Amino acid sequence: MVELSLRDIEQILFGCAVLGTGGGGDLQKGLETVRRTVKEKVVLMDVDEFADDELAACPYFVGSVSPTTKTKNLERRIESPVYESFKLLERYVGKKFSAVFPTELGGGNTAVAFEVAAQTGVVVLDGDPVGRAVPEVQHTSFYLLNVPMTPFTVCNHFGDKMIVEEVSSDEQAEQITRAVAVASEGKVGVTSHPLKGFVLKKSLVKGTVSLAWKVGKAREDALVEGKNPVEAIVDVLNATILFEGVAESDAMWEDRDGFTYGEMHFAGVGPFKGRKFRIWFKNENLVAWIDEEVCLTCPDLIIVLRAKDGTPVLNPHLKENERVVVLGVAANELWRSPKAIEIFGPRHFGFDFDEVLLNGRNTK
Repeated sequence: MVELSLRDIEQILFGCAVLGTGGGGDLQKGLETVRRTVKEKVVLMDVDEFADDELAACPYFVGSVSPTTKTKNLERRIESPVYESFKLLERYVGKKFSAVFPTELGGGNTAVAFEVAAQTGVVVLDGDPVGRAVPEVQHTSFYLLNVPMTPFTVCNHFGDKMIVEEVSSDEQAEQITRAVAVASEGKVGVTSHPLKGFVLKKSLVKGTVSLAWKVGKAREDALVEGKNPVEAIVDVLNATILFEGVAESDAMWEDRDGFTYGEMHFAGVGPFKGRKFRIWFKNENLVAWIDEEVCLTCPDLIIVLRAKDGTPVLNPHLKENERVVVLGVAANELWRSPKAIEIFGPRHFGFDFDEVLLNGRNTK
């Protein structure tokens, strides 16, 4: 257990943005959120230290890129919908939550856990159900281990509140929350997975928040000491350098069905001169090709960093002529099972080839 200062949390969010593989929410907005809400130190607790019978929950935002215009004349009554959803779920289950945990690693989405912790005084658990950022709600350890997300609560800025006691599937839960987001100017606060400590100890990917902290701190220290920040990040993550290159154009992308789809294209420099690299993303970077041969796919992490300062490129904000370094990092072993590959391998996203991972193809 460790007490985190605001600066510590800022370093954590930077590391989460790196591990977010292009997604995971807006880092700048995440930083603004914690700077506004964190007034005292926040406690980060090892998952194994959390009492078996204590309750924790997962607060986050769900967004839609297609908001309706019917809410224009409604008064904004709630400043923090995610906080309201957290308190609503607490009232529904009839017991105080002792902790929160991030829904995933991302500069924006992990910030929500710290926001709620700062507002309520609960601790943040050092773990999440993914170990990276992911595009779909079923891409979690809870789904793989059949841990239900219900009951969950949904709130918007206008004071509309909803308790969902049961859903047919996690996929249906995502459809429900995104539909409410469409009617709520594009965003709702959600709190789900009210779980006891003994369940979380078996289901969370542990140590991910502290890993993000190491990434953020290593990058910051390297810049202060005049060292290469990308190399510092590579060392912390034991990453593989997949490519070094220059963006041939701005990212090509579109918003569709609540997701950001697109591609990035790079021309090689240095040891990769004369070669080409391509990345496909659905919010997060999911498939990479070098000279049109698949070189890495989800569930492994494909991370794009700006070569000059090690900042992560968040989708879809790549600009023409930006020089980048692309890293590959092995996902947690959780994502090596056949069920995990089925829901988070390339075939799930419509590709006609198997996963390509840093330690070889899945061997069942």
